[in-house]
Amino acid sequence: MSALLLFVVVISWGFSWYAIELQLGDVPPLVSIFYRFVLAAALLIALLAVSGRLRFIPWRRHGLLLALGFCLFSMNFFSFYLAAEYFPSGLLSVIFATAAIMGAFNQRLFFGKALSGRILLGAVLGVVGLTLLSWDSIAEADIAVPWLYVALPFAGTYLFSLGNILSARLSRDYDLPNLVAHGMVYGALVCFVLCLAAGLPFPMPSGAFYWGSLLYLAGIASVVAFLTYLSLVNREGPARAAYATVLFPIVAMLVSTWLEGFVWTAAAAAGLLLALGGTVLVFSRPAVR
Repeated sequence: MSALLLFVVVISWGFSWYAIELQLGDVPPLVSIFYRFVLAAALLIALLAVSGRLRFIPWRRHGLLLALGFCLFSMNFFSFYLAAEYFPSGLLSVIFATAAIMGAFNQRLFFGKALSGRILLGAVLGVVGLTLLSWDSIAEADIAVPWLYVALPFAGTYLFSLGNILSARLSRDYDLPNLVAHGMVYGALVCFVLCLAAGLPFPMPSGAFYWGSLLYLAGIASVVAFLTYLSLVNREGPARAAYATVLFPIVAMLVSTWLEGFVWTAAAAAGLLLALGGTVLVFSRPAVR
């Protein structure tokens, strides 16, 4: 079952990188993130309501739900959108892959679970493999980053990792679909407030590519992928589940090969083998809960 969950997450998020590129243009990134999670929350709430499974979570938990929305459904994305102005996408994917390592440390910090050498080694292999896979785009980039922006992708990755911890904690008491729906509402609200504070416009583009990519990002990459990913967090723990951040950039590379003519090199092939080898290490034994 965990293998199927991982497969769904990796495929869903792997294609989302290309969908995000189709979002860039006339709409400010923060507004696009707002549109994405408003639509995702509406879709999920409608599905829950139709199936009779919609539940309101008590107000005393809404501080944690706001934190979940901030970490997992808004500011982690915005951090990477801002960083993308200065970092090549290959380097950003490598930084995001460190979520697997952050997850292992957070599991120790918040849940008192011992760090697994097997998971850490697999995560390091994955990060090294992804570095090799992305090396050409990293090496060719002329990176001149304002010092304030250096921390952004790391902050976004750690927010994602904290979101995993919050989800694992809240899912002890509440069902995952309703948690995700509440979190997405708060994530959209955070984006909306920041858009208003920044005086950003809310344009409605007419292009089919924008709306098609928005539907994919809201429906598949948000509702389906986040429900599946957080189910994987519950089954396998934050450290193992976060290895998806190593694997879905590989799918993004395969999509780029298909749609954008990405050329494979010996280093990229070696990186792919290392990343897959790390997967075997991370998932070859049952999770210890």
